Amino acid sequence: VAGSARALSDDDSSVGDEEQLDEMRAERDEAIQERDDFEEENYELQEKCGKYEEELDLLEEENAELRDALAVCQRDLSQAKEEQLALFLEVNELRARVAERDREMNQLLIVNSDMMMKLADEGFASPRDSKPSLKPAAVVRGAGSTFGQ
Repeated sequence: VAGSARALSDDDSSVGDEEQLDEMRAERDEAIQERDDFEEENYELQEKCGKYEEELDLLEEENAELRDALAVCQRDLSQAKEEQLALFLEVNELRARVAERDREMNQLLIVNSDMMMKLADEGFASPRDSKPSLKPAAVVRGAGSTFGQ
């Protein structure tokens, strides 16, 4: 009876061991599946990271080109500002010269007006008042012409 009890006990313990083994296998299989899932997700993330790094490289190249273009534009703008300043100074100089000539013309007009008044006071006629005394020359018809003869 003791042997049968031992055999039953061994059967019970082997059944318990098998259940425990099955649980451990299931946990192992679950852990392997989780590892595989993590490896797959890691691979996908590495691919995304690679694509992002490529995009970053392209954006950095584009950024460098834009910086170069900006430097050229800033240089051109600076040159244009210098040219604008030079033109502004030239315009101011020309305005000053025009103003000086206007003052000179006004002085000459005043002197001319004074001279005309003096001449009028002395009895000389104003050039505006005088009329041409010459009459138009008579038109001679047919002189030296053989037309119509």
